[in-house]
Amino acid sequence: MSERTTIADGLATQARNQPRVATLTFVMVVAQLAITVPLAYVLNVWQDDAYTLASTAGSLRHAIHQAIFFEQNAPLYFALMVLWRAVSSSYFVARLFSVLCAAGVVYVLPKLLQRYLPDVQPAWIMLAVAFNPFLIWAALEIRLYALVILLSTLLLLTFYDAFLIRRPSRGHQLAYAALCIISAYTQYYLLALIVAQGLVLVLRRRWRALGTYVAIGVVAMLAFVPMLRVLPAQLANFRGSFVAPHTPLVPATTLAEILLQYVVPLTVIPHHKALYAALIIAALAGGFAARRYAGAKTNLLIGLMLAPAFVLFSLVIFAAGEHILNRHAASLFVPTVMTAFAALTIFREPARGRAVAAVGLLILASSAVTLVSTYRPMAKAGDWTRLTSYLEARERPGQPILVFEAENAVPLAYYYRGPNPIVAIPVAVDFRTYNVDRFVLHDGAQIAAQLARIPGDHRTLWLVTGQYCRALNIDFGCDTLERYVRDHYETLSAARFYGSELRELRRVTHQ
Repeated sequence: MSERTTIADGLATQARNQPRVATLTFVMVVAQLAITVPLAYVLNVWQDDAYTLASTAGSLRHAIHQAIFFEQNAPLYFALMVLWRAVSSSYFVARLFSVLCAAGVVYVLPKLLQRYLPDVQPAWIMLAVAFNPFLIWAALEIRLYALVILLSTLLLLTFYDAFLIRRPSRGHQLAYAALCIISAYTQYYLLALIVAQGLVLVLRRRWRALGTYVAIGVVAMLAFVPMLRVLPAQLANFRGSFVAPHTPLVPATTLAEILLQYVVPLTVIPHHKALYAALIIAALAGGFAARRYAGAKTNLLIGLMLAPAFVLFSLVIFAAGEHILNRHAASLFVPTVMTAFAALTIFREPARGRAVAAVGLLILASSAVTLVSTYRPMAKAGDWTRLTSYLEARERPGQPILVFEAENAVPLAYYYRGPNPIVAIPVAVDFRTYNVDRFVLHDGAQIAAQLARIPGDHRTLWLVTGQYCRALNIDFGCDTLERYVRDHYETLSAARFYGSELRELRRVTHQ
């Protein structure tokens, strides 16, 4: 049976199931919103959220400037946020943009599955994506990641309709061209997925479609030319702070771990690396044991797109000397989860259906464990709402509030309404150029210099500390801070919050 016949049969089956799929989609969108909307209201603003709120609090021109020169990002998301926040300046409204983008991913997903995985029942894949902790996390960030996931989903959809069907319409090709430009101005990493789509056309020998793709690529590149002036400076800024990977295998290994965590999110469980190894061995053993059910025409299309995107992503990270975190690969989230299910098309029915259900149950169970663990405190890192309430109920005028690591002063200032100055240690964020090296505490003299700028004798003060002492290779100097505190102060009280600690200190007079 040819691939075209298999896909045609799958499309016919899904057409018959369309009303049921539409109902399922509506239920999942509503269920996801039932999780994300309350959390979007309850969870406090944390460091990254606070940066976005600060960068988008002024004019459209200011937001674009901040996106490029302070946030070190492409500017479109920040420009959109200025327009979005014209409705309200509250963090909840700002967060709703991401909430709706995540819901949009779930809404578009059935259409995507109908094209790329027509011979797999969509319910388990939809569950695996809709309630995946990474998508829920992205929905609750006042950052661009949920938009990136939505754009990657739309790129997959429009690419198929623009280049892979027999008679693509000009409208689909124009939509793909527009999405390429929008993606380039939203997050640079999306370009790896776009280039990988062109390689798919080469591998499938779609030469006529490739010509149209190249023409669209040229237009998108010309539209991106203005960003080429600032991109080298953005890259240099991060290269100056973090240690660059010494071989392409370093980012490739990190990226592989990230993609595995997208599929089976278990990082909240102790010894999760051993558990991942056990799952991989079990999957290989299960596949070998079920080999008699293999022999079906495997649907490799989405995997064929993910593989070059993975290679390109890793090579770009290496060449740019950058580091990679799980949020950076957001554009690969949907294709990764889809590829995990596409691999199961190697089996014939009924083994295929059972394998899809088993993988779906595994992903759903691990997602549930991770979601409960992550959101049980009902707070984001810092827990600034509770911390500031506690502080304002106990502080007295003339008690400066020292904050370490310095970036924590930004979300703290969003909530604090008391009479005392907030003093970032070793220096405050200047909102002009982001340089993480400035936030490293080298010696106690930096603390003394910051305190000397505050009027009064400040015999007592408050110290706020966050949960992180390191960022990759950068040590912020927690040990230096604690030595200074031990040598010069005694602790009058201490309170712990989710991801932060608040201490009241009194200066010790040495005899």
